[in-house]
Amino acid sequence: MKKKIAVLLVFICLAAALEPTVSYARVTPVFVAVNDTILPFTDDNMPYLEGGMIFMPVTVFSSLRIYSKGSADDERVVLYTGVGTAMRFLEFSTRPGNTSVKDQDNNILNWPAARRVGRRFYVPLRQVCEFFGLSHNACEIGTDIIPQQQMSLVRIVSNASFSIETLVNINRNALRTAYNNYYAPTITPSPPAPPGGIDEPPPVEEPPPVYSDVSVFLSFYDIAAGSVDSVLDMLGAHTASGYHTCFFVSADDVLSDPGLIRRISGAGHTIGIRLRDGTLEEFDRTSGLLFEATKIRTVLVSVIGDDIGEEAQGEEAGNEATPGDGSLDSSGLIIWRSSQSFGFADDMSESDITDMIPTETGERYSLMFPCSENATRILRDVLTFLREYEYTLEKITETMSPIFPL
Repeated sequence: MKKKIAVLLVFICLAAALEPTVSYARVTPVFVAVNDTILPFTDDNMPYLEGGMIFMPVTVFSSLRIYSKGSADDERVVLYTGVGTAMRFLEFSTRPGNTSVKDQDNNILNWPAARRVGRRFYVPLRQVCEFFGLSHNACEIGTDIIPQQQMSLVRIVSNASFSIETLVNINRNALRTAYNNYYAPTITPSPPAPPGGIDEPPPVEEPPPVYSDVSVFLSFYDIAAGSVDSVLDMLGAHTASGYHTCFFVSADDVLSDPGLIRRISGAGHTIGIRLRDGTLEEFDRTSGLLFEATKIRTVLVSVIGDDIGEEAQGEEAGNEATPGDGSLDSSGLIIWRSSQSFGFADDMSESDITDMIPTETGERYSLMFPCSENATRILRDVLTFLREYEYTLEKITETMSPIFPL
């Protein structure tokens, strides 16, 4: 069963590229079943994938008499079954970074927090099944049933008569129909003719704007912040659209987790060096540590202070800031300066970022994100925005010139 679940996660990432506009940023298109019943193929029943874990909507468990209730402030959600002294429950926090889960005996379980996306609550599937004495499994849906896309089925089991393969086989037509209905384009009916018999032409609906002629460069830093897995998951879900980026690493990053840097590079992303002092001596030291630990060499450089907080100063002065003592500028290194780099305060929203992105043909724009919880909180919505308006996401490489200085 563990092998099947692992295979399912691969299919989930591949499937995300074909998700419709209404759902690709929120859920993963996977069929879900409870015992011998396949649930409706809707967003409300689809899981949410994060950090290699499957999170299931709490409402899916209601048919197993495991009910849910959220707190008034939406910061907690409780799953419970039974009544009185026979009641068993799990109380999840939905606050980012809070991994405390409490059961009916006030035991603290070090589990992932619940997730809240819109008005839906999601809980980790494996842990919930183990606590309530359930099991879960998964299987592929053959291309003879759904030829357009590799699909999978996840099933939660308390008491089932059929194997999961038999369940798929006897529901072949229903699965195919549900898939086609979910991905079918929405057709808006024509308005009725006005009274009097004079037909007026329907209003012309303008198509949404497309900004494919605008290049956007994404990059990340501060990989020690602990949210790199979430960033990689979000980027991986858009791999088919070319969402590869650059991660700028510091000497401390190299020393603390060289394996993580190798994993980032193996996922197809570029590695650059992030300097604090902006000197050639600092670059040489960091470059040596990077090569010794990961066998990666790079000439891409970003400098702290050149990207954070000094954009306005450089613009008012009419010239670009020179990092350190200027020795980097004559070293042959590619010094990458972002158009905007964010520290991500708690109150920052997706629109605070997207409102800055230009729409003029030929424009280039660079966004640099920290790998922090506050950044990943809205990164998913930023990626959705870029995909919806078809911006061209370009990967920072060592063969391109740096983004323009402000």
